[in-house]
Amino acid sequence: MSNTVQIEQENMQLASKWHMKFKEAMVYKASYTKRWQEYDEAYAGEYSKGQSLPDYKSNVISNYIFSTVETIRPIMLESNPKFQVMARQPEGLAFTTDVNEAMSYEWDRERMTRKVCAELIPVLVRGTSVFFVPWNAEEKNTKYIPVSAYNIFPDPLATCVEDAEYIIYATYSHVNRLKKLFVEYADKLNGGSVKYSELVYNNDLNARIDNQVLLLEVWCKDYETIEENDGKVKRIKYKYPKGRHIIVAPELGLVLLDQDNPYDDGEHPFVLIKDYDVPGKFWGEGEPSQMLSPQKGMNDLYNAIIDNAKATANSPWVIDKNSGIGQGKITARPGLILRKNPGSEVTRLQPPGMPMYVPNTVETLKYDLQEVSGVFNSLKGNSSTGVYTAQGILALKEAGETRIRLKVKLLEDALGEMCRKGFSRCRQYWKSDKWIQITRADGSYDLKKFITDSLKYDYDIKITAGSTMTVNRGAMLDLMIRLAQTPMPDGQMLVDREAVAEYLPEEVKASLLRRMGNKQQAIEQQVQQFQQMIEQLTQQMQQYMQQNDANDKETLAVVEQMTVAIEKINKQIIQLQNKHVKLEEEKKMEEEQQKIKINSYNEGFADAEKYYSSESEGGADSDSSQPDGQQLPDEILTGLDNMSDDELAIVLQQNPDLMELLNMEQPQ
Repeated sequence: MSNTVQIEQENMQLASKWHMKFKEAMVYKASYTKRWQEYDEAYAGEYSKGQSLPDYKSNVISNYIFSTVETIRPIMLESNPKFQVMARQPEGLAFTTDVNEAMSYEWDRERMTRKVCAELIPVLVRGTSVFFVPWNAEEKNTKYIPVSAYNIFPDPLATCVEDAEYIIYATYSHVNRLKKLFVEYADKLNGGSVKYSELVYNNDLNARIDNQVLLLEVWCKDYETIEENDGKVKRIKYKYPKGRHIIVAPELGLVLLDQDNPYDDGEHPFVLIKDYDVPGKFWGEGEPSQMLSPQKGMNDLYNAIIDNAKATANSPWVIDKNSGIGQGKITARPGLILRKNPGSEVTRLQPPGMPMYVPNTVETLKYDLQEVSGVFNSLKGNSSTGVYTAQGILALKEAGETRIRLKVKLLEDALGEMCRKGFSRCRQYWKSDKWIQITRADGSYDLKKFITDSLKYDYDIKITAGSTMTVNRGAMLDLMIRLAQTPMPDGQMLVDREAVAEYLPEEVKASLLRRMGNKQQAIEQQVQQFQQMIEQLTQQMQQYMQQNDANDKETLAVVEQMTVAIEKINKQIIQLQNKHVKLEEEKKMEEEQQKIKINSYNEGFADAEKYYSSESEGGADSDSSQPDGQQLPDEILTGLDNMSDDELAIVLQQNPDLMELLNMEQPQ
């Protein structure tokens, strides 16, 4: 058997295998498909579609399902979601703002607001909507493609996208389009008619559509292993470690594509948005699942009331044949006058009235529909409870959004999952820097260069809770104005002007923020001018210092010399002060010695004078009687010896008698 024939047989077996898997998943999903079709008809108000009713039967539909869905839908996505990017490594913290702007750019580029608003209809009606998140190699962009839940066939045991062994996307494609995409199989491709009408957008086909090929795009986990032998060690590894991507045309037995999962995350590229998430179920539930039964009962009773009104407003007549009133003479014209033959009877029957429990039951069913859906009149701004103030109505409206807030949380979680997969595509395929468009606070646009190096870090991306919910801008504007007038202990207001402008109408907000931005820009320009002036002055000072560097050195040398001289003078002053103190001490000692000398002299002189007086009183011949060798006292002689010549001269001049005594003391 040749290699080509073997490959063809393997491809046919692979196509047959996934054709069987497709049918198994379709059988499991059949109950959901039938219910979804009924829910779609309920939303469109086509309850009696395909039924033949008599002409006299009323078929008026008061569609509360449509009203409920269209009340919830604008509340769930009033504003664009606000992305919150959180880095997993410290190195990525500096790039969170750039990644956030890149995700916002991707959201705007794909016009996701319009897509999500449209997909909220299948979310609320069928309970589930599906987004396909692939990478478009031709456009080099991540795509967010909404696909119908009718076209998705998961593993019957799956409870979510993550634990599904496989997910099949089934659709019909024109044969000519496939021949362009898969040129090597062009001669084997041929189209046929649509067999599964639920797989096409318009599933109510009134005409035969030919040249269509059933395609099954399979994303699956594959556990096939291969053996590697490098001559030393034998290793067994998975052939498709990230999963497997297969495209088959099962009715033609062709495998158009068979490759490894092209995405590094190894996940199925699908995201589900659910209305009510039922535990353990892959598919969610929508609003009609609980509203359809009371809706049908209310419509039946409502039509019965209308039929009764028709009967009572135009009750039947009883006319004798001989009354003389011809056929067609009796009409519903007001004030009609009839002429009959005498003795004949012409009367009108009075039908019984409608029992009161019938209209009461209709009102009860209306209230039941509100209870089941959670959408009350207060949510629409109508109040029947006596609350008429703005704050009271706002509080009732906020309380009525309790059920919707849960739906919004599921929606925001799904949108965050889509952004996470989109970030994974950007991280894998963005190889060079690119320009992205960013939106300023005043509504204007700008271009910014995105550095792809910031994508090498890991981030968690989610939608800020409640960012998509509707906001009562009038009440919030009033609150912000009051907060802007409330000062804090530091003198600043609780909120700034930007917070107040956030809740102004868009046409006023944009112009106001633009004027505020212009004023801020003017202030920044003035600050820049001052900074430039400071820089110029700094440069001039540096130049002056450089030019006068030599003079500064000479000045410093002179200052140093003066400092040394001052220090020397200070030392000399200290020495002089010490000398002065020493001289003062010596002078004081001399004065004390001089005082001692004078005191000694006075005492000696007094003693000598006393002695001389005593000798004179002894007689005239005392001199002859004085014995030889008479001397002065020793202490007087000692004091006279210690005197200088000048002092001794002064003493002798004042006391001439002392001179004679001294002469007597000297030897002959």
